[in-house]
Amino acid sequence: MSVRTTAALTISDLLWDGTDMLDALAARDVAQVFRLVQRATHASQTTLGVATGLSQAQVSEITSGARRVSSIDVLTRICTGLSMPRHARITLLLGERDQMPAEQDVSGPQVARTSRDQCADVTAIYSSRSDFVAELPPHVLFDSATDIRASGLSLNLICQQYADNRLLKLLAAGTRLRCLFLDPAGEAIRRQEREDDFPDGHLSALTELNIQNLAHRIRDRLPAGTRDHLTIGVYDESVRANVLLIDDRLYVVQHYLPRMRGVDCPTMVIERSAGPSGLYPIFDEMFSSLWNRSRKL
Repeated sequence: MSVRTTAALTISDLLWDGTDMLDALAARDVAQVFRLVQRATHASQTTLGVATGLSQAQVSEITSGARRVSSIDVLTRICTGLSMPRHARITLLLGERDQMPAEQDVSGPQVARTSRDQCADVTAIYSSRSDFVAELPPHVLFDSATDIRASGLSLNLICQQYADNRLLKLLAAGTRLRCLFLDPAGEAIRRQEREDDFPDGHLSALTELNIQNLAHRIRDRLPAGTRDHLTIGVYDESVRANVLLIDDRLYVVQHYLPRMRGVDCPTMVIERSAGPSGLYPIFDEMFSSLWNRSRKL
C-alpha cells in the first residue's frame, strides 16, 4: 500500500479509490472530501488548511457547507495540497466519475470516458496566466530544464519575467532554447492588434523588443561555442495558443481568446504520460509543424 505525504499530511492511496471519495470528487463536494480525509488521517482543520493553502476558518466554512468551492484555481490547489493521484485529480477537476452505472446505455458514458482518456494528462488548470505564474514562477519552470521550446506572440514569460543572468547561465551550461514569435512585421500581428483593441504597432513593438533583447542581451553574450543553444524564429499566422514545452515532459498551454489579454486567459498544465493518448502529442506536433514553417533569425 502506498501513501502520499504532503507538508502536513500522510494519506493512503487507498482513500482515493473508495466509492465515497470518488462520489465526493465527482460531485466536487469538497466538504465531504475534507471530512473523509479527516476521518482517515485524524487531521485537524488547521492541518488541512496548511496543506491546501486555506485558513482554518475557510476549511471550517467549507466543511460545514457554508462555503462551496467552485473555483478551478482553488480546486487545483486542493488537488496539489492533498497530493491527489492523477485519477482523483481528474475526477475532481472534470466533475465526472470514470465509472458508469450498469443501467445506463453504454454509448453515452463510453463517449465521456473516451473524452476523459484523451485529456487525462492535463494535471492542472488555472483561470489566468497570472494565477499560473503565481503557482509556478519562471525560475521553478526553467532553472533545471535542459530543453525549452516556446511559441506564441511575444513570449513575455521568458523575455520579461525570467532574469537575464539565469537564462545566460542556463544556456551556457548546455540548455537548448527555441523561441517562436509572431512576426512583428507580419500581417497576423496587425490583425491581433485590431482584435484586441490595441493601438497600431503596440504588439509589434513589444514583440520586436523581446526578439532584439533575446538576440543581443542573451545570444550575443554567450560564449561562441554555445550561441547555437538559442534559436529564434518568427511566423506570420493567426496565433492560436501560447505553448511552452519543457524537457519533452511538461507542457503549458494558453489559448488566445478574443478581446482578452494573454495574461488573463485560462492556462493548462499537461504532463506527458505513457502511450499515445492525451493532449501532449497534439501540442508537440503543433509546435514542430509551426517551427518547421517559421523563418529563423
